[in-house]
Amino acid sequence: MPSPRPSRLAIAGAVVSLVVVTAVQLGRLGMTGRPMLGWRELGLGGIAPALAAASVIAGIVASLALLVVDRWPRTGMLVAAASATLTWILVPWPPPIGVLPFAFAIVLAVRRGEAIWAVGAVVGTLVAAVVTISIVSPPRGWIVTSVMTCVALTIVLVIATARRARREQERLAREQAEEQARTRQASEREAMARELHDVLAHSLSSISVQANVALHLADREPARATEALATIRDTSRQALDDVRHMLGVLRGEATGPLVPEASLDALDAIVASATAMGVRVEIADALQPRPATAIQSAIVRIVREALTNAARHAPGATVRIALSRADGAARAAIVDDGPAGPAPATPGAGTGILGMRERAALLGGTLEAGPSGRGFAVVATFPEAP
Repeated sequence: MPSPRPSRLAIAGAVVSLVVVTAVQLGRLGMTGRPMLGWRELGLGGIAPALAAASVIAGIVASLALLVVDRWPRTGMLVAAASATLTWILVPWPPPIGVLPFAFAIVLAVRRGEAIWAVGAVVGTLVAAVVTISIVSPPRGWIVTSVMTCVALTIVLVIATARRARREQERLAREQAEEQARTRQASEREAMARELHDVLAHSLSSISVQANVALHLADREPARATEALATIRDTSRQALDDVRHMLGVLRGEATGPLVPEASLDALDAIVASATAMGVRVEIADALQPRPATAIQSAIVRIVREALTNAARHAPGATVRIALSRADGAARAAIVDDGPAGPAPATPGAGTGILGMRERAALLGGTLEAGPSGRGFAVVATFPEAP
């Protein structure tokens, strides 16, 4: 995008070029009336002052052109190149100081990403000046001066291009680092969301169910109501402990994962909790030998989420859990047969299934979830290393 105002480098280059070019051209060429070397052969020595004035004007135009290179890099550079060529042709000797603003223009244009145009302008300027001056007998030292000028412009172009490439690499490195930081932050947020959901969803669902039980049985069966309240107490205490652990890890006060990994032995407690919420659970465990701890922990979390969903959406259902291994992969299938009565109305879809899919994907596995007859099925598959 064009810069609306000249950069500090453009302003500095314009001022320096204007002062130096004007002073040198007027001072060294002097307006003394002496014919300029190289044009005597064409019989133009008598109009040396006019040629000197033209070279000064060309130098001023080239200097002022620097002020527009940031906004219109191609136009500004070409104007500077044409003016530099003119001053070189008019004053081939002493050294063509008129190329100074062109050197600044090269730097500014390359900074704006116009390196190819800068190369073309340099080559065009050199060819035009050399061809034109070679028409007459070159003055003494002209070849040396031309070589020096070519080398100087080439060095300026190479340095400017190298600096531009380095800045581009630095910019890409910064963007890559920022993208990695954003990706890392997104992954951390997703992990926190998954773990927080795992910690609270099951506990809050259990508390909600047990609270309803206590309310309905408070008068008729106070013993069962008391048992439900005790379950609420124990569940809330465990949830608080889990949340405290998560906060400790996030604050750096504790080490390890946000939620400790669990083995398949934890399924007994999860099944008991689901049973207390009114879900009948049947489990068939043929997953021997046990898979890696990370896979066991993922299966436990997925089973717990599936049982929590069954308790919410299909109260009174029978849930069958099948753990198995086939084709080098551990498999967990959780299938319910639907609610015992009318399905309860529940608020919109949550994030439980999304969290289960993410948890499976983290270990290279897959998760399928969807209706199965009157009920719902969740099937997670985890490939195991040979």
